[in-house]
Amino acid sequence: MLIIILMGDKMIKSMTGFGRGEANENGFHVLTEIKSLNHRFLDLSVKLPKVLSGLEDRIRLKIGESIKRGRVEINISLEAYEKSLDSLELNYDLLNQYINIIHDLKKSVNLTDDIKLSDILSIPGIIDVKSVNVDIDNVWTIVEKALDMSIKNLIDMRVLEGIKLKDDIINRLDMLNGIIDKIEERGPAVINEYKKKLETRINELIGGELDQNRFLTEVAVMADKTSISEEITRLRSHISQFRFSLDSSMPVGKKLDFLTQEMNREANTIGSKSIDLIIINGVIELKDQIEKIREQVQNIE
Repeated sequence: MLIIILMGDKMIKSMTGFGRGEANENGFHVLTEIKSLNHRFLDLSVKLPKVLSGLEDRIRLKIGESIKRGRVEINISLEAYEKSLDSLELNYDLLNQYINIIHDLKKSVNLTDDIKLSDILSIPGIIDVKSVNVDIDNVWTIVEKALDMSIKNLIDMRVLEGIKLKDDIINRLDMLNGIIDKIEERGPAVINEYKKKLETRINELIGGELDQNRFLTEVAVMADKTSISEEITRLRSHISQFRFSLDSSMPVGKKLDFLTQEMNREANTIGSKSIDLIIINGVIELKDQIEKIREQVQNIE
């Protein structure tokens, strides 16, 4: 576990995770919780007490230094041991207006009921809840400690999940290479089979001797039309880049998503060029594995 944490900055990370942190100082208790989910960009949602609203920009900056991608929800709570962070105040002006209106109403319609305390307390806005003033800079040192702890715990979880994603993707990249090898080996055999079938067909139709030059030209044209060597070369290059990116210390989710699109494009081209059932079935296997890799990539930062 310690090795994983120390290497965290050099490994791919999942975008999903959870981190929790607490700090107690100067009569305050701060609890921070961070939850992250998949998202194309960095999308922060910060929920904190009104008394800490002045710290939102600092909190966003702090999160952005460590997390580059994902839907991140931050919840922060603050408690004071010695006194409440909220105070109640009676709105005398509003209360007097209500009482005057009630007295006028009683006179105009001859009401005799007395005004009860419960009636006063039920009037909207009579009692205001106000946050007490706190030293923002002093509280920030406590919030930052709790935030650092929750960020670390979140990243540790994202790294562990990233290891699982990387292992699964590498296995599927190995499968892709195996399928590509089979497709590449099949290529020359397809041309030879086409050549034999074409020769047999021509003999059946016209008999006699073949025009070898014309015949070989036709075979060469077909070989050129169905050649997939360039697509296979590009596919292997994309897979190589994919492997290299999996060891990057930078967020690579978007790059990997682009590479899966390019791999799928090459697989489609191979399928459109092919006249051989074995190669077509190989392309189906390629696309199936590429799609599974793409699904995993959606979880990578």
